Amino acid sequence: MMDFIRSKGVVWKTPLAAALSWELAEWAGSKHPYLAPLTVILTIQLTVDKSIQFAWQRVMGTIAGVLFTASIAPYVGLNGWSIGLLLLVGALIVTWLRLDHAIMVQVALSILLVLFFQSKMPSYSLDRIRDTVIGAVVALLIHMMIFPPDSVKKAQKKMIHFADHLSNRFINTALWVQEGCSPSEAQTLQTQLQTLFQELHQTTTEIDKAEQSLRYNLLGQKKRYILKKLTRQMHQLRSGYANLADMIRVLVKWSESGYFGNEDQRVWADHLNTLAELIEEWKMELDDPAAYSFTSAASSPQIKAPTHMVNYQYPIALYMNAEQVIQDFQNADFPNKIL
Repeated sequence: MMDFIRSKGVVWKTPLAAALSWELAEWAGSKHPYLAPLTVILTIQLTVDKSIQFAWQRVMGTIAGVLFTASIAPYVGLNGWSIGLLLLVGALIVTWLRLDHAIMVQVALSILLVLFFQSKMPSYSLDRIRDTVIGAVVALLIHMMIFPPDSVKKAQKKMIHFADHLSNRFINTALWVQEGCSPSEAQTLQTQLQTLFQELHQTTTEIDKAEQSLRYNLLGQKKRYILKKLTRQMHQLRSGYANLADMIRVLVKWSESGYFGNEDQRVWADHLNTLAELIEEWKMELDDPAAYSFTSAASSPQIKAPTHMVNYQYPIALYMNAEQVIQDFQNADFPNKIL
């Protein structure tokens, strides 16, 4: 039950906040208390910062729309043309002030509803402003103070899955090298690499969501510490992906050159498997830092260039990168290119 309450706040927070806001609106004298829970339903989002953003936009748009319409409605009457005219003027003002589109929507809704209800229910304008504020405040207080949304665990799970897939890509690359670097399999590796890149982007997005969810969490100091560590570890995963992509590119070129001998293939298949094992160990530490002690620096694997190649490894790496830049840009397709 507690796990459900913590993880499914959006399920029970909205009904709770809606009920409280209705009662508060009635207590404040509103004749249209449904406007408060309506604001609650619209305000509570998956993250607190999104909720705050929408609450601010709704309150500001409602106040602006109500004041604008209440001051002009007695002079224009109620018909299709007056509605269209006021909506146009309101949209032009919002555009001129360079406000968000969501505010324009709230202004438009307030103009339409106030223009329609003003003559029939004179209290509607005041009720709309007051109840909107009540609903927004109640929604934010409940969302922020009672089990605020936490995306840190979800982000951590995404990172663990990505680390697992990254390790598998190293193993697949080792197998490809061991079996002779088939050109057809090389294309499969590139496709897998693109899929892995998409997953990397999704994992990075999840980290960003976790950061946003903690931005207004007043009691999330421990979670912020965990997220800070996850952010550093995310840099390691990005670096691991970038290095794998570079290694595959170099291995493809090496195999195409005809100088990638059997002994070289054996050595690099072993190296790639060693790197896969290292990532697997790193993933275990990410999964449960308290229960697992990561390999110490003294016992970590060593993969270094042979002594006779030490003086050549850096210029060769630079030449490879320079060649890649040339390939990336020499065939750039520019529309309207002047020759």
